[in-house]
This record gives sequence, C-alpha cells and structure tokens, in this order.
Amino acid sequence: MTHAPAKTASMGNFYPDARQHLFHGAHDPGKVRGTIELRVHPDVNEAAPGDKVRFTIALFNQKTGHKFPSGSVEDRIVWMHVEAVDSKRNIYHLPVDKKGFEGEEYTIASDTLAYQDMGIALNDPGFKGVQRDGIPFGDRIFRMPYFDPQGRMTIQQWNTKSQGVDYRIGPRETRIETCSFRIPDTIPAGPLRVTAVLNYQKLVKPVADLLGVPADESEIIEVNRHSTVINIVD
Repeated sequence: MTHAPAKTASMGNFYPDARQHLFHGAHDPGKVRGTIELRVHPDVNEAAPGDKVRFTIALFNQKTGHKFPSGSVEDRIVWMHVEAVDSKRNIYHLPVDKKGFEGEEYTIASDTLAYQDMGIALNDPGFKGVQRDGIPFGDRIFRMPYFDPQGRMTIQQWNTKSQGVDYRIGPRETRIETCSFRIPDTIPAGPLRVTAVLNYQKLVKPVADLLGVPADESEIIEVNRHSTVINIVD
C-alpha cells in the first residue's frame, strides 16, 4: 500500500507515512484507465493500394499485481478494437489475426449466442441466450470463459462446471497481437492512421440489456489507446 504524509483521522495525529487507500478496484474508472499500455508498430512506413500491411500491437500490463481483468471474471470483458482512417476520413475495421491456440474462439468476438443457462433463473426452459460479446466481430477479447454443465458459456458462478482458456493479461506480461490489412484499391493517397483502443466493461452489454441493470454497469471504459501513421502512395 502506498504512503504519504497525512492524518489517518480528522482529529488524529499527523503521520509522515500514513497509508493511502488507493485500491478502488474495477468499479473505479480512474483505476482502470492506464492499466494496460499499448503500442502499434507497422511493418512498413509506406504502402500502395493492394499491398498487405501487418500491424503489431504490444499490450503491457504495467499497473496491476494480478491479471486483467480480474474479480468477477465471468461477467467482465476487455477487448481491443483496431481501426484505420484514411485521408478522406473513411474508416476501416481491422480484425485481429488468429493465432490458432485451443479455445481461441472465445477470445475473438463473433456472431454467436451464449448464456443459455440464464433460462434457469428466468424460469424459461427454452431460453435461447443472447449475443455472447456485444462488440464488433473480429476484435480480440481478453477473458477467461466459464462453462455450465452443458459446456455453454455462463455468467452464473453457481452453475459453473469448468473454465476455458485464460487469455487475460498477467502482471508485467506483454501480449502481442497482429492485424493484417490489405490496402483497398480505392483508398486515397495520403496518411493512414491506425488506432488500437483497449476497452473494458464490468458486464457484457447484451446481458446487461436483458437484465435491465443500471447503465453504468455496462458502460464502456477506455483503458488506453495508441495510434501510428503510414503513408499511402499512388
């Protein structure tokens, strides 16, 4: 715990090393912001229409003494969204490159349903589930999925039988991701700015919408971002 000169009580003594309670946790946006550092590195500085450019993103957990996200891991979601913006302000979404590890399908956002076991609490045996991620398809997710006895992803700890791949970022760990982007034939010449943004939600948005919880439980908190620029030539 950090310390600084202060009183520990309004009528108490002044201490040169009073402990500062700065461990507010995942519900404090100020604590979440800056947890992970990002850096985007292109493999070329200049490209032409039709070229394939690879962007490498390094994510470094430099702030926490535990994995991020932590706490109620089954509820929380951290994801990286990468976009390119050309000189005419056209926006291109860059999905993450697949790595091929076991369970990777739970770490890349996709059009799939999950949380069907909420039908137990909802008293709806035929409940089909809701969207698993609620974020742009192709974005990389840093999570550890929980599974119910039927092998379906769940947010209900009491109905959890197993856990999947742990793709969270550990303390002082650097995770490397890549996005490969074929430069469109119609792209205008000029600067192409590529930005990686790491976002955090305390509760997956489709679940929050279904349950009608307060909006701040599923608000998007930006953890960090970084941009790089390459030049597009004719």
